[in-house]
Amino acid sequence: MRVLLAATALVALVHPAAAQVSGLQMSGPRPFGLLLGDVFTLTTQFDVAKPFKLDPAALPKPGPVTYSLDLRSLKVDERSGPDGATRYEMAAEYQTFYAALEAIEQTVPPFTLAVVGASGERVEAKSASWTYLTSPLRPIVATAGGGATAFALQPDAAPIAKSLRPAEIQTGVALGATLLALLLLAWSRAWPPFHRRPSRPFAQAARAVAKVARSGEDGWRAAALALHRAFDISAGKRLLGDDLGAFLSARPAFRSYEASIKAFFDASRAAFFGGGRVALPAEDLKRLARNLAAAERAA
Repeated sequence: MRVLLAATALVALVHPAAAQVSGLQMSGPRPFGLLLGDVFTLTTQFDVAKPFKLDPAALPKPGPVTYSLDLRSLKVDERSGPDGATRYEMAAEYQTFYAALEAIEQTVPPFTLAVVGASGERVEAKSASWTYLTSPLRPIVATAGGGATAFALQPDAAPIAKSLRPAEIQTGVALGATLLALLLLAWSRAWPPFHRRPSRPFAQAARAVAKVARSGEDGWRAAALALHRAFDISAGKRLLGDDLGAFLSARPAFRSYEASIKAFFDASRAAFFGGGRVALPAEDLKRLARNLAAAERAA
C-alpha cells in the first residue's frame, strides 16, 4: 500500500514558483510499522514549465538528515510532461535509526527544489514532508493505574515440520540411476573392474576384414589371415579344416554358419596351399566375419 500526498495540502510553494513548478505530489510506503534500521523510499513528482530546468546542485546530498534519519540515495528521472513541460520524478531512499520505546510519530523534513530559467533567474519551492509511525523492537513494561502491565511481544509462530521423505526417495533414485549409468559406461569402455572381460577375436577380425578385403588378392589374403587368427584364438590352438567338427560342437553359437565356415577354409586352403586363385568373394568373406562377430557377441 502506498500513500499519495497531494501537493496542494503538504507543499508550500513560494511566489512565483507556483507558476513554474506544478503538479507536485509525493508517494511513500505505509506510514506505520517502521522499525529500527528499516529502509523506505519516497517518490516526488512535479512538472517544470519551459524554459526552466531543475538545478541538481540544490538537491540534498546523501548523508544524515536528522540525528536518527539518513538519506541513502537520491535518483532523478526526467521525461516529457503535459503542455510542453518537463516532468521530474525523484526517488529518495531513507533509513531510520530511531530506537523507539513506544510507537511514536516521526517526520521526514522537506527539502528545497530549485529551478533555473534560460536567463539565469532562479525559483525555489519546497517538497512535501512525510510523517510515519515507528514501533519498538522490544516489549515495554509500563505502570498505569497503580499496577504493572506488560506489553509483551507475541511468540514466534511454530515452524511446520515438513517431511523430507519424498526428497530423500527422489535423491536415492537419482543416485541409483547415476551409479547404474556409470557402471554401464565402465563396462562399455572396459574400465576397471571390467577391463579383464573375455576378448572378442571375431569382432576384431571383422574390423580388420572390412578394411582390407577389397584391396585385391593381397588384401583378401590379409583378411583371411585375420579371420584365421580369430579362429585360432577362439579354439585356443591352430585350427585346421579337419578340426572344424570338434570346434563347432564345442561352440554351438557358430553352428548355424557351418557351411560358410567350411567354404572359407576350403577357399583359404586353395589360395594359400593349392596355388589356385581366390574362390571366395570379398563380400562373402566380410559377411562371414560380421556374422561370426554377432554370434560371438550374443554368446
